Amino acid sequence: MSIRVDPQRREELLSTAVAVRAAESDQDGRLRLEVTFQDLRHAEWALWQLGTDAEALAPEIVADRSA
Repeated sequence: MSIRVDPQRREELLSTAVAVRAAESDQDGRLRLEVTFQDLRHAEWALWQLGTDAEALAPEIVADRSA
C-alpha cells in the first residue's frame, strides 16, 4: 500500500504496520511510504487513527475509501 504521512506521525503509523518496504520524502515535506498491513480492514483502521495526517494513494480501493 502506498501512503503519504506527516513526518511527525511516522512512528505512530509504523507501530501499526506489518512492514515498511520503501520510504522517501515528497517535495512538500510529507513522507511517501510503501507499507504492508495485515489486510484491508487493518489498513483502514491505521489510516483512520491518523486522520488528515495520512493519505492512502494506492491501492485504489483504499484511496477511494479514505477520500
